Amino acid sequence: MPVLETLGGALFGAVLQVLFDKLDSHQVLDFFRGRNLDDKLLKKLKRKLMDVNSVIDDAEQKQFSNSLVKEWLDEVRDVLYDAEDLLEQIHYEFFKSESEAELHASASKIWVW
Repeated sequence: MPVLETLGGALFGAVLQVLFDKLDSHQVLDFFRGRNLDDKLLKKLKRKLMDVNSVIDDAEQKQFSNSLVKEWLDEVRDVLYDAEDLLEQIHYEFFKSESEAELHASASKIWVW
């Protein structure tokens, strides 16, 4: 959630770009491949975010005159929080498993007398 809290609701485009970058990161791709998860889910999420990105500027302007648009933007904000949390968790799990693998490799190099 830190990106959204820092930027606030007015900069959805910047937040979406951060999410696109995280989705394209090797950590997320390796996480999915390492767990035999269908990377089509990543593509679907990216497509949905692109759909949101294509209408967000217009919606930000209309939210002041249309309460339904404001409600939609609030829901989008919540979804972006969830997406960011998910990607942060994936990055955490990736680095955790990478660190554990390095620790295991180092431990196996210790000589026992």
